[in-house]
Amino acid sequence: MRGRYRAQDAEAAAAWAWTAPGGAVYVIVDVQSTQEGLVQGRLDLWAVAGGGPEGVGRSAVMVSAASFGAFTFEDLTGDGLPDFLGHVADSAETAYPVFLPGAAGMMVEEIEDKAQGWRFSAELGSAPEVVRGAALACALRLWAEEPAPDGQPVGWRYLEIRRGGQLGAPTVAPPGCASGVSEAR
Repeated sequence: MRGRYRAQDAEAAAAWAWTAPGGAVYVIVDVQSTQEGLVQGRLDLWAVAGGGPEGVGRSAVMVSAASFGAFTFEDLTGDGLPDFLGHVADSAETAYPVFLPGAAGMMVEEIEDKAQGWRFSAELGSAPEVVRGAALACALRLWAEEPAPDGQPVGWRYLEIRRGGQLGAPTVAPPGCASGVSEAR
């Protein structure tokens, strides 16, 4: 994959792979700026099935993104494309969670879109988790930090994974598919 990034202003800094049930391999690449003083990055999604890699999708450029890390890279939405639940860290190593559903063309960061004004942790011990239902993932569980826009104390919030990979708004109550999820930190 590094060979696909020959431009002078960007480099492939990391990559994660997932193999679909049909055998296609998907790779998501952390693409970082190499320009002095410019800290920004994006994620590119590639597919390899019977030939060379083909571009599938790409996120918008995220300013202050010094690196990405993955909690999971798999098909959480059931559409056959892998989804990225991870974190982005700035140059001071402050990290925040991101969720990018796999998509052809533009991949939209859903947490920022559906939870504006919220601060979620990406730290060990309070890292985002996938809540699984009977057949598929059904929600993300994220640790909300102060001040929580819903007026509730710090703690776990749930964002339902909806059709097309969109997320619901943060709620204190786990969705119905999440029976047995512990509220303890």
